[in-house]
Parts: sequence; C-alpha cells; structure tokens
Amino acid sequence: MTGLSARLRAVVVGLVFGACACTTVSGQSDVGASAAPTSAPTAAATSEPASAPTLSERSRQSILQTAKENGTAPAGDAFTQLRFSNGYGPELIWQAEKSGDICTASESVVARGCVPLADIAKRPTPGVGTFIGAGLFEKDWSVMLMANGETVDHLSCQGRDVPVLAGFSIPVDGVVHTVYTVAIPRDLQGTYRVAVQRDGRSVEERLDLNLEDQYHHAVVQC
Repeated sequence: MTGLSARLRAVVVGLVFGACACTTVSGQSDVGASAAPTSAPTAAATSEPASAPTLSERSRQSILQTAKENGTAPAGDAFTQLRFSNGYGPELIWQAEKSGDICTASESVVARGCVPLADIAKRPTPGVGTFIGAGLFEKDWSVMLMANGETVDHLSCQGRDVPVLAGFSIPVDGVVHTVYTVAIPRDLQGTYRVAVQRDGRSVEERLDLNLEDQYHHAVVQC
C-alpha cells in the first residue's frame, strides 16, 4: 500500500453519515455525504508526535486531483494534516470550496468522504462523537472524534488514560466543532470515559468505542 508500512492493515470503518461510492487505493471504499453552505475553518492547537510520518507530494497531488474530480477541492488547494499518536497517517482534512463540506483523505484512502456542515450542526451540543472513519494500524484503532461546543482533555478506560490530538476546528451556527485524533488500543474497547472542558468546567462524558462491533466481533472491556 503506497507510502504506508506493510504493518498497516487498511481497514476503514464508516462510522457516521450516509453512504456514497468513493475512490480509494487498492479498490477500497468508504462512506460520506454532500452539500452544505460554506464557513471558514480554523486550525486547532496540535501537539504532534516526535516521529510523525509525512505525506509524500505524490500522494498529496493524488488526493487533490481526486477531490477536484469529485467537486470537493479545498479552497486554495490547502489541507490540514491530522496526526495520530501511534504513528498512523497523516490524514488530510479540509473544507470544500464549492460546497463547504468537511472532507478527509489519506494515502491509503484518497477519498474517505465528506460531511456537510448541516449534518455537523445537528450533532448533540455540547457533546463528543466519532467522525467519518477509523483505521486499524498495528494494535490500535486510529479514530477521528468531533467535539461540539467543548474541548476534550483525554479519554480513559479501566484507569488508563488515552491522549488525544486536536487538529482542526470549524464554527457552525455559533458552535465550534473540533476534530481530534486518538489511538484506541485494540484490547481496550467499549464505553470510554471522556474528560472535557465545558464552559470553564471539567465534565465527564461516555463514548462507545467498541469498533470491533462494526465487523460483528464485539470486544467490550471498558
């Protein structure tokens, strides 16, 4: 699989939103959606891993060309890179110039999918949920989350803290929605505790991250 370690199993899960046929490397497909008004995105503060992988220019151009063919090209051909603490990625995320949709892609999945701002606006606020998809990399699920009207500090399961990395934020109807990345150990699945900051207060939420259930192999341990 171009540009990725042979250890990467390209397992991509459609976690949210309706289905569409999307162009991918190695004949894979994923889910997405379309059509929404535009809004200006802002980058969230990110603490990148020390040995974060980089995206080749060839892969970047391939993703950009696919986005243009799909009518989802980013404004100014600009992407934001989403990093993962386990070395997976990077994923690219951007706002489509024409539709305003928020789109993501990677070297292994050059058109993972797009989410309309109208659908983002319907997310529970305040709240935290999964966003677009996940990839199985070595012994972790690499997951994108979206926090709505609050910020995520970390996740935890069985007393073990799991860090998150903030990568991209966009305001929709006065609410800031932030995309985070997190690496979920495959042996720690189920309902996670999510420590968030909401209106200056520390609050705890619950988030179901039993990703194996997508393949009907439930592994609930949290």
